[in-house]
Amino acid sequence: MIPILKINKKRQSDITCVEVDILRGAGSMITSGQLAVTLYQAGPVTDKIQPRVLRAGIYTEAGDLISDSHDLTFDLDLDNPREREIQVRFVLTRKADEANGREVILKLEEKHAGTSHYKEYKSLRYQMRRSFTSDFDF
Repeated sequence: MIPILKINKKRQSDITCVEVDILRGAGSMITSGQLAVTLYQAGPVTDKIQPRVLRAGIYTEAGDLISDSHDLTFDLDLDNPREREIQVRFVLTRKADEANGREVILKLEEKHAGTSHYKEYKSLRYQMRRSFTSDFDF
């Protein structure tokens, strides 16, 4: 008899996190107290492509958060690209009134491994053009 050994070593160098894209909707203008954005997970999660956890929010140029913040996990293993789209609705705060007429940034941020600090993953700029302030929003 000859013993047979099977060695299975997973390489860490070819394991990455799934890519996430921001799909721009009808335009680059925010005209109300809410903004709906579609985020797209570029491919299904597999053994080699790991999930990605992101924090999303709308910020001023100075870095002030002017909307609610969402913690999102992109861990879908679905083959159909349409099923990997995630709709996120941001509700603007009263601080957004100060940014009216200026450029604001939708940021996706990823946590640095082992820390509580975030780094920017992707961003998209919008122009804030609201005709009414938040006094009229419900």
